[in-house]
Amino acid sequence: MRNTKEVLTILTAINCINYAKYKDETLYDICEYAFERLFNSTARLSILQCLGKDKERIINEVEQMLNADTKYKQFIDWKNFQEEKRNEQTTKTTK
Repeated sequence: MRNTKEVLTILTAINCINYAKYKDETLYDICEYAFERLFNSTARLSILQCLGKDKERIINEVEQMLNADTKYKQFIDWKNFQEEKRNEQTTKTTK
């Protein structure tokens, strides 16, 4: 990973999204393991931030956190740009 400073934010985002949408125990265990191994911490702290909030609020806060602390938005913008380029090329070749 090029920017390891982003790892904590990315793991927190994954854990919170899992809590808000899926509640997948295996994914939670993977996050818990990563928090323990990488930060000598626990994933439970990120879940505490989610308590009492609805799914939309959690996802909104996760997006704000990703935008503030990572280059996730730039990645998504680049990915969408690449997809648009591929679609344009496909349209040109099918005419």
